[in-house]
Amino acid sequence: MVSWERKALTFISQTSEWDRRGDIRTFLSFGISLLRELTGAYMSLQLDFEDSYTARVTGATPSYLDDLIFNPGPMHQLLEKSGQRPLYWTQIPEKNAFEDLFQALSSAVIIPVRAGEVNALIVLGWSDIHACDSSFREFMDIVRTRIEEVCRHAHVEHTSDKVITRYTSILNTLSEALVFIGGDGKSGWINIAAAQLLQLEQPGEYAPAVLSGAMATLIQQALNKSEIAGLAMQAFASPASRVEHMIWKMSDRILDASCLPVEGKGKLWKIIRN
Repeated sequence: MVSWERKALTFISQTSEWDRRGDIRTFLSFGISLLRELTGAYMSLQLDFEDSYTARVTGATPSYLDDLIFNPGPMHQLLEKSGQRPLYWTQIPEKNAFEDLFQALSSAVIIPVRAGEVNALIVLGWSDIHACDSSFREFMDIVRTRIEEVCRHAHVEHTSDKVITRYTSILNTLSEALVFIGGDGKSGWINIAAAQLLQLEQPGEYAPAVLSGAMATLIQQALNKSEIAGLAMQAFASPASRVEHMIWKMSDRILDASCLPVEGKGKLWKIIRN
């Protein structure tokens, strides 16, 4: 007797290590291949809704089905009637929206996946009659939930990476040295100008202890280091404390430094060369 519960756990386990920053298309290809193996399906594929006029087959087994193009209209109508739920055809209807895919097949399952950047169908087919009892349908619901969960998380990660890259690029163009020291004692970040000022190898993330040490080394070179030390103590008196326009008198330059609170997340030093 088939244990669909065990197969569901296998699917979850084998997709649990997926890198959410990886290519979601690679994940879907892997997931569909694993699903074909677990269900014993003869045919498996992904049908992408590219636009209002095009649904394209990708990642197909057998591979000759790849790049077939369909009109998505009848498919959308079919899915709307089913409430966007998976379709279980123990015996494939003679006339259906997928006729060219199901030649010489007896049973099929169509799983809608719409999450993150993915709008597609996962299609499985069997050459013999395949029982779609309640335990099998529960298995497919678990698989669908798992696939959509990974797609959503991957979309969040990719979107976050794009935003971080965009803002990091902007901050690195500034002439002001920016030094962020997190209030959690673990996070710290500097831009290019700050890396040059503090003589650190590169911009990016650093441990707060490293940044604090580099800042202390810089302050020790100031002609008014005692005055700066007193003002710096005021800046860290409380999470909301701020000190602006401290003048650091260096032997070869004058620096204008401000220490600003960042909404309870830590402190941001902004240092400008006058």
